[in-house]
Amino acid sequence: MQEHAGAVRVDPLTGRATHSTAARAAFVSGLLLFVLPAATSPPESAAAKLAGELKSLYPRSVDPWERWRRRASVTMADGREVPRKDAWRDDPGFVAAAAHLLSTGAKDDARLGAWLLGTSAPERRQEAEAVLIEALSHTDEGAAFEAVAALAIVGGDDAGEALLRSARGAPTAEVRTASAWAAAKLAGSRDLEQTALAELAHPQDSVSPLTRSFRRGVSWWRSEGRDDDGRASFRRVASLGVTWVSIHTWDPLQRGFDEPVFATTSHRHGLPNLEGLVRNAHAAGLAVMVKPHLEMRGYRPTPEERLVLRGPDDEARRRLIVRMQEQSAAIIGGGHNRLLMRNDADWRRWFEEYEAYILPYARDAQASGADMFCVGRELDSTVLRRESDWRRVIGLIRSEFEGPLVYSANFDSWEKIGFWDALDFIGVSAYFPLSDGVDPSLEELEAGWARALEPLEAASKRWDRPVLLTEAGFPSIASAARAPWREEKTRAEVWLQARCYEATLRTLASRPWIEGSFFWLWERSSKPPFRDLSHTIVDKPAMFTMARWYSAR
Repeated sequence: MQEHAGAVRVDPLTGRATHSTAARAAFVSGLLLFVLPAATSPPESAAAKLAGELKSLYPRSVDPWERWRRRASVTMADGREVPRKDAWRDDPGFVAAAAHLLSTGAKDDARLGAWLLGTSAPERRQEAEAVLIEALSHTDEGAAFEAVAALAIVGGDDAGEALLRSARGAPTAEVRTASAWAAAKLAGSRDLEQTALAELAHPQDSVSPLTRSFRRGVSWWRSEGRDDDGRASFRRVASLGVTWVSIHTWDPLQRGFDEPVFATTSHRHGLPNLEGLVRNAHAAGLAVMVKPHLEMRGYRPTPEERLVLRGPDDEARRRLIVRMQEQSAAIIGGGHNRLLMRNDADWRRWFEEYEAYILPYARDAQASGADMFCVGRELDSTVLRRESDWRRVIGLIRSEFEGPLVYSANFDSWEKIGFWDALDFIGVSAYFPLSDGVDPSLEELEAGWARALEPLEAASKRWDRPVLLTEAGFPSIASAARAPWREEKTRAEVWLQARCYEATLRTLASRPWIEGSFFWLWERSSKPPFRDLSHTIVDKPAMFTMARWYSAR
């Protein structure tokens, strides 16, 4: 069987298979007949049984934070504790079980089967490749997409030819773009990646591509580059047409809505080697914006408050518990945008703390050679009440950092900000609600963007400043267009996320006063990615929606 699997040849002009291709097809057909129980077979074949075991490893309902579980493990029947990514991969029937999932007719099973084949052990990759090549023509766009992604990992020479055919003929733009990128990746040519994407990138309609100077950005989280200071990750995003990365921090230092003194914590996620990150980003052809994120901290009761919690005063204890719950919820709910100090002295102290927080980052950004700096993110409640203090902070940052400056205002309060003349861009975290509809169309989403951006265009003219979408993105869930800022535990909708990206990029291409976008977010996805609920686009269709537009010139 393996000599057939490795002998595919197709005429690139006619698309007709040679004898070896037919032999490979016979091999795959035989494999599928093996895994599908015949009328006289036992009720459940070995392949079907193992397929059930594999399905149980990956529940359909997952937590949005699943992507951060680095050491997910399972207990095997023999009592061994093994990493989930390795479970059953050494079983001789693994490929047959994944092929069984592909053949069941259920979309979710087919997608899982294709994705699992991409995790095959090295000694079974040739066998998996043959099944995946057939799956490129699967009637479900999701299964075809997962087959492309899997072939980018396990494919060989035959996969390259099949992927190029898919790049020319797949009915879905994301599958075509992913196929072109995967074929180039297997060929080991970054230039080919760029060329292949550029050939497909220009949409087949009247929409113009993004301007050459448009900042094609992603928001990049350093968990993607802990081992090599982002070197491999930066090369990957650059191969998708990205030209900028916004490297952000996560600093949970704000102790309360009205607390002027920042916390000290061992859990601050700063940028310990910014110089190395910037150097590797530049080597990949990427410019860098440094973007510190001051975040809310989970409520930590003082010694006095612990006494209240253990004391006899039920009403005092109830009030304290409510306060603790509200602040803990604010970590996810954007509490950093609801800060309100109690008096002028507290405001002055808060700005002293913020200066001590932000200025070292500005110095590090300058020393590392970063290309842009964000002076603050979604702290609009402080800007609205203390604009003069913010202007002073911006002046101090300018004395430390020589490049352009931006502030990232929240989508629902940016119009009230009055210091845009002190900055180089109007920056917006652009999580505008686009549609209340269920499964909104591309036209509905574009109309939502048109409504949201009309005031921004007027502001750009009034302040004589271009606009940057310092953040823009959508979780891969059904409410993505209704509440783009919110992740929740539900069912994944990765193709709706891709449609939202398509509408966003079409909109940006027709508005030259917007000079860049930084899509939220580039970090690891849950496994399998088509069940990931978060904003991240890694290994999802939206990644290639972005690549198709970002690669067009």
